[in-house]
Amino acid sequence: MGKKEGGESKAEENSTVTKVKEGHNLLGLPTFEPLYNGRFKCVETGHELPAHARDSYAQSKHCRLGLIDSALAKNKPPLNMFLQDPLSHSNLKCKLTGVTINKTEEHIWKHINGRRFLNMLEKKEVEMKMSNGTVEKQGEEKEKKKKKNKDDDLKKKKKKSKDDVKNMKKKQEENGKVIAVLEDSTGTDVDLEVENDFWMPPIGERWDHDDGGEPENDDTGEEGAGAEEGKHNDRELSKRTKRMSLEIGPSNFASRKKKKKIGIA
Repeated sequence: MGKKEGGESKAEENSTVTKVKEGHNLLGLPTFEPLYNGRFKCVETGHELPAHARDSYAQSKHCRLGLIDSALAKNKPPLNMFLQDPLSHSNLKCKLTGVTINKTEEHIWKHINGRRFLNMLEKKEVEMKMSNGTVEKQGEEKEKKKKKNKDDDLKKKKKKSKDDVKNMKKKQEENGKVIAVLEDSTGTDVDLEVENDFWMPPIGERWDHDDGGEPENDDTGEEGAGAEEGKHNDRELSKRTKRMSLEIGPSNFASRKKKKKIGIA
């Protein structure tokens, strides 16, 4: 009976030893690289070991700490919520709660599943959603403002183009009026009216009753007689002037002039 009792106590101890802890293999198994001499190297810790020792090394404390440090350096979840405690290498500090815990997978698992951590995580998620909502609203408002500004710019451009067309039409009308005034001042239009209003006699009728034929003989005879009388009168006048000049003579004028000069001397 004593042997049986001793065997049962040993079995219970073995069962408690082999009992799996909380957070067992939380970070998974390590990765091994084969070496040239048949050995293997742990990527996370850099430890070299033979092939038959890989399983036992994967569950060792040295390997599990190496996995935690590697995940912490690479910011892999769930270690992305923790920081290395500057006061102790064997401790971690939570970013959300500020609580310091042991650097073991068991304590990490217990902390991330505790009420305090979960409540803080929920609050953080709500704050992130609120911030994202406000950012989205701000983005939507900015887009609306941009659209309004674009629409306003298009309206202004259209209005400006219409005003330019109106101004061009006004300028053309003003230029046309100026040209018309200048034409009136130069008399181009008046001349045309005068030319159109100028009276022309009808064909075949003249005011002097000249039909373009040859003149009659009586009229030509009278005109020839008048011309001969004028020539005769001119000849008589020239003869009289010659007689007057001979009677007076140039000697009388010369003697009078000499006597005046002597009297003065």
